[in-house]
Amino acid sequence: MAPAGGVKGAMLALTVELLCCALTGAAYGFEADSFFAEEGNRPRVGQAFLIVDPDALGGGDVYFQRIEVLIDAMLADPEVRLPGVRRFVASRQAHEQGLDIPDELLAKIRLLAG
Repeated sequence: MAPAGGVKGAMLALTVELLCCALTGAAYGFEADSFFAEEGNRPRVGQAFLIVDPDALGGGDVYFQRIEVLIDAMLADPEVRLPGVRRFVASRQAHEQGLDIPDELLAKIRLLAG
């Protein structure tokens, strides 16, 4: 798979905007301010859900087998990282090794905890 930039990325973005914004009356991406900005307009978020039953098509077993083939092919490239992997690794590492919390921050946490 090629990176989702250029025309492919634009068409993917168009599809998402049409499903999640045009159909719901929500703000398009270019009309909305960041969720993380303290000032600006309210985002007017829209959502669309697509539900597909794999058993009604190629079958659930085929679907999961095809997913495994795709993931194996993606992971053959050392530059590919699947969503959530970094968070999973960080969580496992924190459980095994603990967390370093600066003394000043720890003091604030203890003060807030009472």
